[in-house]
Amino acid sequence: MQCKGCGHEKLEITRRCRQVRLRCESCGREHRIHELAAELDPETEKLLERHSCIIYD
Repeated sequence: MQCKGCGHEKLEITRRCRQVRLRCESCGREHRIHELAAELDPETEKLLERHSCIIYD
């Protein structure tokens, strides 16, 4: 996955209480899952399957 803010090629999955976000390792920008849902790559989709509930806020 690529960050829409800086173009960095690595987003990490960050989980807090009720939220799961994709966070850029380079610039720190957080993306909500629904913002990038259509662009998720197979690797990221597989990692997100571990989370039983994703809150869209």
